[in-house]
Amino acid sequence: MFSFSNFSAVLDSNSQVAQGKINYTKLAFVGVGTAGTMAVIHVYQQHAWWSGQRRSFHIVNDWDYALNIDKIGHFYGATLISSLFSRSLQWAGVDKKKAMIYGGILGSLFGLYVEFEDGFATDWGFSPGDASANILGSWYPVAQYYVPFLRNFNFKWSYIPTTQLKTGKKKIFIDDHEGQVMWLSISVNNFLPEKIEKVYPDFLNIAVGYGVRELDGLGGGKREFYIALDYNLEKLPGDGWLWNLIKKNLNYIHLPAPAIRLTPKFAVFGFFFSKRI
Repeated sequence: MFSFSNFSAVLDSNSQVAQGKINYTKLAFVGVGTAGTMAVIHVYQQHAWWSGQRRSFHIVNDWDYALNIDKIGHFYGATLISSLFSRSLQWAGVDKKKAMIYGGILGSLFGLYVEFEDGFATDWGFSPGDASANILGSWYPVAQYYVPFLRNFNFKWSYIPTTQLKTGKKKIFIDDHEGQVMWLSISVNNFLPEKIEKVYPDFLNIAVGYGVRELDGLGGGKREFYIALDYNLEKLPGDGWLWNLIKKNLNYIHLPAPAIRLTPKFAVFGFFFSKRI
């Protein structure tokens, strides 16, 4: 029996605006905040990625880029954006089902906007793979809402900047792939026999991690696979809209935990967060 939802409303039941009764002041705040955030992101990306990069629109099929860890990253980032949109709308009183759908739509549109801008960049190009990952990630929270079983599988991220970022070879942490590990956190407690489930800590998950190293920019490199303990931070005690918001946001990050690396060379870690390269 599934007892939690990673994508519930930001506010608790005592302080949440009644669903269907929209608070237009809050809705306007969400709209202004969204527009402002989009403007900041556009300016940042204009300088980090698109500065001096302009040519006719073109498509680049980069399915093998960075051994696909970037595609997982696009999926992960889109889930965050979609979830942020939907929770913000719920906070303003929009019906939860509608807010989830709007979140999926807005997340997809934002991802497509970035990809279309890349399509006019000399060194980039519109990536069908990135666009597909953005759309799938944007709608994953919606799928979790309608299919409770999927709530047992959540994506997380861990990262330590590499020397490539520190020396300026990489301009932005998003592209610093070798310092990242993408995780799929599984709520083990919901799959255990009833006798074991009663004593197993419900906050303790198992996560499968994927990282890369020695990328050469030509599709070569080494894949790394990990298995680690993970924590469902939404199970931490305490309530209230601010504390719940903190728990939800922290739950997108894989915190240091015991882990083993399966490939390319087996290793055991007492506490593992991400790689130092």
